[in-house]
Amino acid sequence: MAQVLRNGYVTLLLVVTLLVTVGTIFADFRFDNAIAGARASAWSLDRDFGSIDVGIADFRGAQASYVATAQGTDFWTRRAGELGDQLTSTLGRLRAGSTTAAAKPHYDAAASALEDLTGIDKRARTLLAGDQRLLASDLVFVDALEATQRLTSELAEARARELSASDVSLAQSRRVRLGVNAGALGLLLLAAVLVSRGQREPAPSPAASTAQMIRDLPPPVKVTIATTAAPAARILPSPPPSPPPPPVVSLPDAAELCVDLARVIDGRDMPALLERAAGVLDAKGVIVWVADTVSQRLRPSLTHGYPDKVLSRLGTLDIEADNVTSLSFRSMRPQTMNSTEPGRSGAVAVPLVTSSGCTGVLSAETHEGTPTPELIAMAKIIAAQLATLISPDDTVAVHAAEA
Repeated sequence: MAQVLRNGYVTLLLVVTLLVTVGTIFADFRFDNAIAGARASAWSLDRDFGSIDVGIADFRGAQASYVATAQGTDFWTRRAGELGDQLTSTLGRLRAGSTTAAAKPHYDAAASALEDLTGIDKRARTLLAGDQRLLASDLVFVDALEATQRLTSELAEARARELSASDVSLAQSRRVRLGVNAGALGLLLLAAVLVSRGQREPAPSPAASTAQMIRDLPPPVKVTIATTAAPAARILPSPPPSPPPPPVVSLPDAAELCVDLARVIDGRDMPALLERAAGVLDAKGVIVWVADTVSQRLRPSLTHGYPDKVLSRLGTLDIEADNVTSLSFRSMRPQTMNSTEPGRSGAVAVPLVTSSGCTGVLSAETHEGTPTPELIAMAKIIAAQLATLISPDDTVAVHAAEA
């Protein structure tokens, strides 16, 4: 009878294990689709934020063009209006499609800043139509600057909240998937153990069963001795290893580098100083790009960490190109390129800004996939020192004219 019951339990366990295995395979398939969809959504969101940054830079460039002398006012005012509508549409789409509660206040603040910016632009165009170019220039270069800074700041915060929420969702999906797979594996192991034990134990004979029943009879007087079982020691799981800390920027090394940059007399000292700058920024390679005199192209003037073959393929960059270096020059703001894949490098580009405008860009390929705020701040300090040593390059303008 016991053997029959055991066989029934084993059969039931095998059926349940089969169902759990099929369900786990289906759950794994759904987990894979969900994780792939979340990654694609994060990449698409990052691209949309990048397009908004480029749109803001183009919008500001169009404003500066239509208040400048000897420019086509009708074309640039129409261009500024089109870019303003595109920014409003893209921000509205991101705001409506967001499911991150922490990002919604930043979307609202960004929408308010964009509304102020477009309102200032409309007033500037009205003044320009009345031939009040000076007042229109004040609105574009003074009043619109604060609204632009608020807009970019709120967009950066919304972007950070969205990407952080995406990372948390991916991590949670991976944990749930691991738990489901571990449970299914444990059930398979239990079924295997029970099946193997049932095959090893032969069915007892009637005589052996009777003898076992006699042995199991209680004695005439059964003395019960109360024993206190020692509590089992509780084994606490060891804590997971903490992730390695991010690299810390060495302030003493950075200070010494800035002092030596301020003392540069001979251009032959620059390669060694650029190598030290790469060490301070923990960068694989560093390039100082110099703009031509008409601000149309960028040429690599000083480099460290790249072989000659790579440099020969770089050539010059168009100021209007879609890359972090050109975008940093146009917006006159630091730009970063992050990498979410392990082992991939990140990048940071910082403009060389002087009293006469932007003369070039300092770009660095970092070991870390995501440049830290401390590293970006240190790159800005080094770029400020280099800006006093770099001037627009006439040779790049000559090449651009020949092309």
